[in-house]
Amino acid sequence: MKHFLIGLISGFIAPLLFGWLFMLGFYHGDLSISSALIVMKSNTMLMKLLFVGLTPNLFAVFLLTHFEKWNICRGVFVTIMLYIAVAVII
Repeated sequence: MKHFLIGLISGFIAPLLFGWLFMLGFYHGDLSISSALIVMKSNTMLMKLLFVGLTPNLFAVFLLTHFEKWNICRGVFVTIMLYIAVAVII
């Protein structure tokens, strides 16, 4: 159970951190990042940003299955499903 929670917590934090770093690296507009996210919500760009943010989770699932860390992998996979559900709802 402890390993599942480690995967769940890291699965929630990694996409947020990666998405924030992605925005800092590639967004060079005049708006602040929070204002840019509000503008992105009005079209499909926020959904695409969420899918880009899932990249470290997908890589983590690949590595965890390779090293047979199944409980941690389940936690990360649950967060992937939750992020996909949020992206579809947005």
